[in-house]
Amino acid sequence: MNPLSDDRNHRSCRTTAPRTGERYAPGVRECRDIRQAREVREVSEGDLPQLLRLDRAVFQGAAYPFFVMRQLFDVHREHLLVLEGPGGEGSGVESGEGPAPGGPRLLGYVLAGVVPGGKDAWILGLGVEPAERGHGHGRRLLRAGLARLTDHGVGEVRLSVEPANHAAIRLYRSFGFIEAGRRDDYFGPHEDRLIMSLLLR
Repeated sequence: MNPLSDDRNHRSCRTTAPRTGERYAPGVRECRDIRQAREVREVSEGDLPQLLRLDRAVFQGAAYPFFVMRQLFDVHREHLLVLEGPGGEGSGVESGEGPAPGGPRLLGYVLAGVVPGGKDAWILGLGVEPAERGHGHGRRLLRAGLARLTDHGVGEVRLSVEPANHAAIRLYRSFGFIEAGRRDDYFGPHEDRLIMSLLLR
């Protein structure tokens, strides 16, 4: 199976009427496309406050400061994709970092940086809001990010991951990433990382 293809069934179906509970005739189902509730799209400048909230929720003390997030947006905007979900109350609303009441909410993001020359890239960030994990959102974001890099002619993409982050490593391996080596103290003392790579073409 091509990991860049959409390998999930995106239809949610029911066999009973929502108000009465009466069952439909055998074989009759009412279905809706759940992709309408979860949209992967390119980031906008107005997303920056929510993106900062999301990054803090995911990476906590290792989150990007606002000025770094701002400059990443300016430099890598076309490779910064967000997953937007239905609105609702949540952390950051009072501080101005959350969604407007009833407005959409950012549930995750993927960020890639293309090396000058355009043939190589790095995944610089991939995160999903903790309460939204376990629903395939990270896989969907990574798929979209890799597809965009492929469309832009990138031939190889690399990333770094904590050696103990087994869930992330399994995700990357499922897309075909292989381990290219381990770098001790990669992000400073005791911040070791595995380097993984994937050939896109």
